[in-house]
Amino acid sequence: MPWEKQFDQNHALELAMEAFWSGGYEGTSMTELLDSMGIQKGSFYATYGSKHQVLIDALENYVSDRFSRFEALLDEPSPRTALEKHLRMIAADACGSGRDLGCFVVNMAIEQSPKDDVIRSFVLKTFERHEGLYRRLLESAKSKGEVAAALDPRSVARGLLSLVIGMRVLARAGVKPGMIESIRDQALKMLND
Repeated sequence: MPWEKQFDQNHALELAMEAFWSGGYEGTSMTELLDSMGIQKGSFYATYGSKHQVLIDALENYVSDRFSRFEALLDEPSPRTALEKHLRMIAADACGSGRDLGCFVVNMAIEQSPKDDVIRSFVLKTFERHEGLYRRLLESAKSKGEVAAALDPRSVARGLLSLVIGMRVLARAGVKPGMIESIRDQALKMLND
């Protein structure tokens, strides 16, 4: 009878993500990672291969989950309202109880991108995808007359992405919610330009 894994791989990966998200990649030792995931070293290496691969898998799951919700915004009848709702949700999350965690992708962009080409590539593709989502929403809003005809979807999308990333970094740094809310308000004003 072949050996079968005795744990839920998806759940273990979720637990790994939580460990990396709160402690950072380098700040999470293999012992801490294995304890968090609730698996033995042999099962870990047989299933995932390396700590680095677990980080990549965890990032992929995180992004897949987030973008399944983000891309649902494209189905909303009013793209402008959907984008406003999204920006308010990001700000509320950045002011909420888990605010000190920041965003998992942004955290890895800061911690790992300078020294890890694989993570850098992943992060850049994720940021491009996020910008593209904003651009598509803005283009749709423009075609429906919900934003000014002169609005440049590409530059506004980049500005929105920068403000969203800024909210996440500042929240993790511990700024007061009022500052996050003022950044949200600035992002919303960009829709009126």
